[in-house]
Amino acid sequence: MLKQLIFAGGAVALAVACHRSTPDGPTVPTRSCGVTIWRKAASTAATVEIVGDFNGWARPGRVLPPGRADGWRVTTLDLPPGQHAYAIVEDGAWLTDANVPTTAAHDGHEVSWVDVPSCDVPEVRVSSATATAAGHVSVAAQLFASRAGDPLDPATLTATTRDGRALSIVRAEPATGLIELSADGLPSGKVTVTLAAKDTRGRASPEAIATAWVEARPLELADLVLYQVIVDRFRNDAGALHPPSLTSGRAGGTLRGVRAAIEAGELTRLGVNALWLSPLYANPTGTFPGSDGRPYTSYHGYWPVASRALEPEQGSEADLDALVAAAHARAVRVIFDVVPNHVHEQHPYVKEHPEWFHDKAASCVCGSATCSWADHIQDCWFTPYLPDVAWDVPAAADQVTSDTRWWLDRFDGDGLRIDAVPMMPRAATRRIAHAVRARYDHPGHRSLLLGENFTGPGGYNQLRYELGPFGLDSEFHFPLMWSLRGAIAATTGTMRDIDAAVQVGSAAWDGSGAVMATMIGNHDVTRFASESAGDAAGDGWIAASQPTHPLVYDKQRMALATVMTLPGLPVLYYGDEVALAGRSDPDSRRVMPAEADLTAAQRALRDATGRLGRLRGCSDAVRHGTYRPLVVTDEALAFVRETGTDRVVVVLVRAPTAEVSAPLPGIPAGEYVDVLSGEKTSLTPELTNLGRAPFSTRVLVPSASSCTP
Repeated sequence: MLKQLIFAGGAVALAVACHRSTPDGPTVPTRSCGVTIWRKAASTAATVEIVGDFNGWARPGRVLPPGRADGWRVTTLDLPPGQHAYAIVEDGAWLTDANVPTTAAHDGHEVSWVDVPSCDVPEVRVSSATATAAGHVSVAAQLFASRAGDPLDPATLTATTRDGRALSIVRAEPATGLIELSADGLPSGKVTVTLAAKDTRGRASPEAIATAWVEARPLELADLVLYQVIVDRFRNDAGALHPPSLTSGRAGGTLRGVRAAIEAGELTRLGVNALWLSPLYANPTGTFPGSDGRPYTSYHGYWPVASRALEPEQGSEADLDALVAAAHARAVRVIFDVVPNHVHEQHPYVKEHPEWFHDKAASCVCGSATCSWADHIQDCWFTPYLPDVAWDVPAAADQVTSDTRWWLDRFDGDGLRIDAVPMMPRAATRRIAHAVRARYDHPGHRSLLLGENFTGPGGYNQLRYELGPFGLDSEFHFPLMWSLRGAIAATTGTMRDIDAAVQVGSAAWDGSGAVMATMIGNHDVTRFASESAGDAAGDGWIAASQPTHPLVYDKQRMALATVMTLPGLPVLYYGDEVALAGRSDPDSRRVMPAEADLTAAQRALRDATGRLGRLRGCSDAVRHGTYRPLVVTDEALAFVRETGTDRVVVVLVRAPTAEVSAPLPGIPAGEYVDVLSGEKTSLTPELTNLGRAPFSTRVLVPSASSCTP
């Protein structure tokens, strides 16, 4: 049977399969790499033409006449392998192809961009990859021949995990190209399988990647709890760090320090199953002036001097391999922070390819008097020493896209956090997304593409612009973060604002498929605890005092409970689980305190955070259930996350004096347990005592639930 197997395929957006008869028997699937373009014109009278590099952009291009009863016009371009750009011109208006995820620029127009594969080699296309908790892994693939139809050489077919384990063929259908493979006894964690083969003429298929996880249940984006780490400020090989002598200096955190925390179970005790590492690129040594004139180092990793090399002070490639392996063995995903918008002036690209950067160093620093964010956000430089990548230059786009994906290729990563999204054209994030998905995504597996799109309280549409099936999977829900800070930390807003942020956001990105990342803060804003203490407004070079007032910890517990139980993908910024203080940068990025230095209040908050994280891992209602507000007032917010068989009731009361009572419509009467305190209480749909102020938080599950603490 194997000697009749045939490989075929092409980029999903471009290729269709056909069948070819062979001397050995029935038809077999073969590759077709034509670019098929569909356009439904505004009217039958409209003139529709296709222009592109295939005809030197000459007008008129290939005309698509009407004729189909359904109104669609269609043509197929037979293009040679490689990169191509084209546009649909309808009655003189230049348009991109709505069915193609990637774009480029030509003569002032945004045009469609495709990378046509070679149909002269075979292809393996992954159909699915699954695993059981017991370690049985199954991979299904579709095999396609080159356009010549030459059969597979069975001796060359390989399906191998990263640690060298081979999968065995359990089923093969020559007529359809279907093949199924499996292996037993794989250890817990991530399984990455590389599939490849050659045909009888020795032509090799590109490698195909299949991913499965040996874990209790398959995880979706909403199942993740993401922990953000600035490597330099977290731990070193020996453990806790000392604050650097220069506030913006390097503290000496290492990859081995992060790995030790993983192996000690610190993340899993918080319910964390995904880890976001700060950028790991090699960065310049020494100090550079900030906009405030003070000296700053590149401890944070956002000033790359090499796109495919690690910062040696933080560790080696072997250290990162070991960290990723430790995380994967514990079913923890690893997300790499990438910086495709800019590089440091010491990066070799700046000297070797100056045409890859916007020429704005002297005249256009972002936010300066002559270079406003509003007018120049996509071509200004962050500072005079951070050249801004010109994504409209094809060679620059190619290189930066390839460099970005390298981190996943080399270190078996599980997704990317993309820095400075609004400072690049949308074509940049879509190009990166397409490159990642084309290599790693298949039914049952999707890499996380999380974008940093910094917005104010009302930035819903700005966030929506970058989402969708061709765009990002997730962005940070900044409007919700601001509402949490206003309603809970500063009390300048109301509890209604939190519900409004949830509802308005849900409507804004409805249909995008996105799972938004929720958080109470990150490395670019003041720490939530210092906002609660009223101590956040000072100079970021003067450390805020660690709060001692119990109310600060009550507020932090309430905010974390909200993030952990609302729809989305919760993100914990390192130290927020212990209410770490911090004014603006660099104080917001202070070192993680040693265990011996934590107070009882900090340990209690960390314990509560772990209870919330473990509840999220246990409760399908919290991860995937509907959000239904029960009580929404200035001083209280109660809501339920519910599925048909499961519910969790969250009650948040900040009122400064008396008890608050209100009906809870639709909540079945019965006994519930507070996940945070372990206390039992009775709820009814009628008038119910919500809690005692100030800043009381209850997260209630039915007493019969398997998720009781």
